[in-house]
Amino acid sequence: MPFSSLLRSGAASALLAITATTAAASPALAAPDTVHVPVALDVAKSNVAPLIDAGFASQVDDAWYVDGAAVAAAAEGLRTVNSSQTGYDRDLFKHWSDPDGNGCDARNDMLQRDLTNVVLRDGSDCIVERGTLNDRYTGEAIPFTRGVATSGAVQIDHIIPLAAAWTGGANEWDATQREAFANDPMNLQAAEGRANSAKGMRLASEWMPTNTAFHCTYLAQMTNVLKAYDLGITPIDQDAIINGGTINGVSFAGVSSCALPAGAVVTAPSATTVETIQVTAAPEATSTTVPVGAETPAAVAPTEAAPEVEAESPVLATTGDAALPWTLGLAGAALVALTALVLQHRRRA
Repeated sequence: MPFSSLLRSGAASALLAITATTAAASPALAAPDTVHVPVALDVAKSNVAPLIDAGFASQVDDAWYVDGAAVAAAAEGLRTVNSSQTGYDRDLFKHWSDPDGNGCDARNDMLQRDLTNVVLRDGSDCIVERGTLNDRYTGEAIPFTRGVATSGAVQIDHIIPLAAAWTGGANEWDATQREAFANDPMNLQAAEGRANSAKGMRLASEWMPTNTAFHCTYLAQMTNVLKAYDLGITPIDQDAIINGGTINGVSFAGVSSCALPAGAVVTAPSATTVETIQVTAAPEATSTTVPVGAETPAAVAPTEAAPEVEAESPVLATTGDAALPWTLGLAGAALVALTALVLQHRRRA
């Protein structure tokens, strides 16, 4: 084979090896440090606002931050239980009803709350046809269009999944209590459909959002719902909320690492007059402001509802930097292989 052909063949093989390998999921090397960003908060349109009333968020320089110490203390006081879903049936929790009596089911209420650029169905004050979700779980902007094939792109998540609530004490509630829980806006969050499916019935020891900048808020919301409903969790999940853990080889920080910025002064909820608080985005995000908190069950109409997925593998993302050492290593290996081909040709020549 001519040297030029050999060189082209070797280069192509090396490039193909790099491309094929880096296209696959890189193993998790290390999780990024927790970034404690301000809480994106619109008091009139948010399930994050209850964190203020619970004393789990504090104001610093006109921005709100999760008070990790307060949340950790509350999480330590939660009841602990063994994990058992004996007798659980999702249908025991009547969901997507109209708990506030506004004539609109809870799913569409959450779509109107958590989406931007909302377009309602002609002649309806309730049904959301289109909008955009600035997803808190993934950090991505997700377009929503109502339809059998498209509604699943945005779903409505129960922050504390119904199955986990059953294990934690909801098995002893009556039907009215379970319905109230399943439709409580404090426990509902619009989210990207695949993230919702991946989460399923998992709590913090098995699943965390890939958007690490949302971790402090997410853990605070979980704790707030558990405390408000006196629900128990397993010791493993309790420890994950407080101290963090490891999922699929990737470590994440617990709420105890969500320290308030220097000079933080806790503001009593009664003294709060802020209606809308603009917040800078997480460092890795764009220059746009971070939208109000949103989390995950199915965001489709009752006739289009997809059941909560409860059997997916847990997911926790790594940053792009985690893949860099693998890419460089593969490039070096490819270069060595190419050099060997060149030397082999010269010996033959």
